[in-house]
Amino acid sequence: MRIARKLNVDREIIKGFNAVLGNGMIELSSNKLARPEFFILAHKFISEFIEGGLFKKEALVIKALEDFGFPTDNGPISFILSEQKKSREASLQMVGAAKAWQAGDEVARKDVGWAASEFTTTMREHLERLKTLIFPLLEQNFSIEDEHNFSEKFDTIVYEADGQNAPDKYEKLIVMLKEEIEDWR
Repeated sequence: MRIARKLNVDREIIKGFNAVLGNGMIELSSNKLARPEFFILAHKFISEFIEGGLFKKEALVIKALEDFGFPTDNGPISFILSEQKKSREASLQMVGAAKAWQAGDEVARKDVGWAASEFTTTMREHLERLKTLIFPLLEQNFSIEDEHNFSEKFDTIVYEADGQNAPDKYEKLIVMLKEEIEDWR
């Protein structure tokens, strides 16, 4: 299915980001050189790539599932929506705590670690659910024509996002985050 392949590109980028954020979180707990700017920059990735890209694409998936008769208050749609909400809340807590830490609140440092952990766990579960539940549901329910129409709508979102950003912007951002961790060592 083309949709799964297209979303898998995003999934792989996010998995790489999640690993880097997890490494930052681990360093945070044991390394006094860790800095809040890392987590503020990580939030930029989350807000632009995940919330501004993946979640927009998932809105099309949700609409398709609704059209197939899946309820919004439980089941696969509910899973997507609750994981999106939980990840947004964790990322906002992380950036808020990072900014407080940056302003001198050393207690907020622990809050950054907790929120980063909450985000990475939620996102890991979300990506796995897409792969094991959502993509198979779409595959079972889409006709060839449905998939073609969906793919066109999906490509519009991708095109709009690429028109605003260089295609490799987020890969570079992940590299910057990795380099920041290396500077702490």
